[in-house]
Amino acid sequence: MVSPVRCFIHRCDSCIILVTKPVYTERNRNTMIHNITQFDNYDFNGGSLSSDGGSILLIRFIQKNHLLDSFDSLPFFDIRKTFIHSNESILSQLIIRNLLGYFSQDEQEVLLHDPLLFNHSPVASQPSVSRFFDRVTRLTNVQFKHLLQKLTCKYINRYVASPILDADSTMVATDGKQEAASFIHHYQETGYHPLVINEFHSKLLVSAQLRTGKSYSSNGIVEELREIMPMIQGKYSKHIRFRGDSAFYSDELMTYLEGMNCRYFIRTKSFSKLTNKITDIISNRKIDITQYTPQHPYYGEIRYRMTNSTATRRVCYKAYHVMDQHGQVSLLPVIYCVITNQENGSPKSVMDFYEERGNSENFTKELKDDFNGGKLSHREFLKNEIEFLISSLSYNIFHMFQNMILENDDRKIRMNTYRSKYQKIAVRVVKHARQVELHFSSAYPRQDLFNRYMNKVLLQ
Repeated sequence: MVSPVRCFIHRCDSCIILVTKPVYTERNRNTMIHNITQFDNYDFNGGSLSSDGGSILLIRFIQKNHLLDSFDSLPFFDIRKTFIHSNESILSQLIIRNLLGYFSQDEQEVLLHDPLLFNHSPVASQPSVSRFFDRVTRLTNVQFKHLLQKLTCKYINRYVASPILDADSTMVATDGKQEAASFIHHYQETGYHPLVINEFHSKLLVSAQLRTGKSYSSNGIVEELREIMPMIQGKYSKHIRFRGDSAFYSDELMTYLEGMNCRYFIRTKSFSKLTNKITDIISNRKIDITQYTPQHPYYGEIRYRMTNSTATRRVCYKAYHVMDQHGQVSLLPVIYCVITNQENGSPKSVMDFYEERGNSENFTKELKDDFNGGKLSHREFLKNEIEFLISSLSYNIFHMFQNMILENDDRKIRMNTYRSKYQKIAVRVVKHARQVELHFSSAYPRQDLFNRYMNKVLLQ
């Protein structure tokens, strides 16, 4: 049956064009609903079915690359005499659960009853998972973070020729009275204030630290870098670049990076001393700043010594005029500065390189939204810390998989998109005495891509 159409006549100077549009009537709507809901009976006797058939891609990737093997050494405060589930087994289940998008402890029931997931090993119950968090100690989290850093740096050393480290702080809102949470004025919310460091090319989290709500944005950055830098091979030491926003404008940080032969690009704070100096230079050079816009700014550079610092450093800037609410040109230009120890390259190239770090904020958003890093459910800080580390490791595993296995546009998609495209596939699980057969839907539209990705995983 052909859908009804509505016709429109569009006139131009030389012709008349007839435009047709389908009309979505109530009759069409009712027909569609009737077709979808037309059935004689339903039951739950379809056999062993799973809605997460595509999970075999990621799980097999983890197995082939032994990504969770090193976590067997983590220490826990465990006084159990006998147990069914080891701490390492539960931790692995939590990581895989996070990758699959099941974040709530109540959703542990999905794993318990799924015929595909963990079909070769018993799955812990929700109470067992809750008790697991009671055995977490400060040392557990310290070593977990160290293993995450080690795993990430190993990947960077192998696949990234010139690492770019982007540091950022973010905010994790809390509900109720969670330990160490505080009101953060910058975000106007109560919560924690994590510090994250991404490697730009791979998108991987080089380090992830859950901090108290009272922590300043740059607190602990030098200590984190001291842990990371020795793990990156020496041959790259002169090629590492660091970027940070104005929260990381610190003489201590810059001095440390200079000692490591690491080039840095850090936005300066808006000090009147600095902006006045640049304004005077623009005025003395008789530059008509009204001719420069945010799209086409004026670029320049100066030498500048920070307060309480003995070093004079290069500051690149761009300046442009803006209009006020009355359409009048502002008297003073907008000035945007980046301090750097890279002496070559034009001011424009320095500014352009710094502004690329904006993409790293999207990485943090994905960590929080797609891997549940933005929702921490426990009252105690240590439990929330390991939960944040689980989200961070899950994020890294996916992006390793994405970089090594996926192709073309799939290398740019976020995790939630990946789940809808390649994980949420219906599958029938048939278990024989010596093997398990998986029968996917013949209607799945991405069979060729799925087969290609699976072959790449198996050949690793």
